[in-house]
Amino acid sequence: MIFIGNWRSFGKVGGWKCENQKFLCMFACFNEVYMHKIYFENRCIIICEFGNEALADSNAVIFHPGERMDISTFASMFEVTKSLSKIYIPTSDIDAMYKNLCAQFKEVNAAGGLVVNRRGDYLLIKRNAKWDLPKGHQEAGEDIRVTAVREVEEETGVDKLELGPLICVTDHCYLRDGVWHLKHTWWYEMLYNAPVDLIPQREEDISKAAWVAKSSLPPFLKNTYPSILEVFRESRL
Repeated sequence: MIFIGNWRSFGKVGGWKCENQKFLCMFACFNEVYMHKIYFENRCIIICEFGNEALADSNAVIFHPGERMDISTFASMFEVTKSLSKIYIPTSDIDAMYKNLCAQFKEVNAAGGLVVNRRGDYLLIKRNAKWDLPKGHQEAGEDIRVTAVREVEEETGVDKLELGPLICVTDHCYLRDGVWHLKHTWWYEMLYNAPVDLIPQREEDISKAAWVAKSSLPPFLKNTYPSILEVFRESRL
C-alpha cells in the first residue's frame, strides 16, 4: 500500500524506559506525532500509529505484521528492493511493537556529540569516506554522558568540552558475525572553546576531523547518514 504526500520532520523529543530498565529509549514527536525509527544504513523502519498523516509517503511500503515478526524479514525486503527507502509499521501500540523488535537484537549503547565552537563552526569527522559525528560505544558501568565526552575527545583530539543537553537518541541496526545488533546512540550538544589541532583517530578509520561553518554544511551533509541528518534537525544549535 502506498500513500501519497510529504514527510514531516521531527520536533519535540521525549523518552520512555524499556522493560529491562537497562537504557532509556527515546521517541520523537511533532505535535502529537509519535513514532520510532530504526535505521538500516540509509533506509529505515518507522513504527507509528494507524492513520497517521506521516504515512503519506510515496516512496514507502506499509507493512502489517502478524503476531510474530522476524527482523530478517525487513532485512530481506531492503536487500531485494534496493529502491525501498522506508518500511512503515502502523500499530495501535507503538511502545509494544518497538520492544518486540528490540527483543530480536543484541542491543548495545553508544554516545556522541554535536560539537560547536564559539564561532559557530561544527566539528565533523570523515569515516569510511562518509562525513559523520564523533561517537562510540559505552564502556561497562560508564555513565552515558561520560561516554559521549570521552568518545568525542578520543576521535578528534579535543578536550575540555562543555556538555550540553541531550539532543535525541537514534537507533540503527547491523549484522555482525551472523547476529543482528541494535545500537542506541545518545547525542548531546557540546561547546568547545579552546584552540587545538584536531587529531583524527586513525585506528577507528577516521581520515579527517574538521571545523565546518554552518553556511558550508550543505555539501558535507549530502555525504552523510540519515541518522546524522536527524541529529542536526533535532538540535537547537
